Amino acid sequence: MPINPQYKPPKTESGDLRTFVTFYDKQSNGPEPSQSSGAKLFECTAEVYKPSMKDLEVMKANGTGKGVTIVIRDPLMDYVPTNKHKVTIHDRRFQDDDWEVTDVRPDLQNNKFITILLGATS
Repeated sequence: MPINPQYKPPKTESGDLRTFVTFYDKQSNGPEPSQSSGAKLFECTAEVYKPSMKDLEVMKANGTGKGVTIVIRDPLMDYVPTNKHKVTIHDRRFQDDDWEVTDVRPDLQNNKFITILLGATS
């Protein structure tokens, strides 16, 4: 089935980045997984939304039950997100969860943004 030639993918704009997020390094201070506190790596605003079907498949492969997708402006070399980082979403709806970076997808068509899939660890 051919794609509709009139289809335009949704565009993320600066006004959509409304939620404050903070990225941390994963470092453990004790033998328990919950005893972790890493160094603050980067702070920015993000667009936060429900994961797509593709994101759900990635989460399923990683064994993560709860997830969220965020889009941030590409910080270039100031910060490079990896799956070794944790994220705090500063929104009351996400305050009870610890989020880890599961997947990072740079937008190759529009180099202004990066899509990051987060999985809940608690």
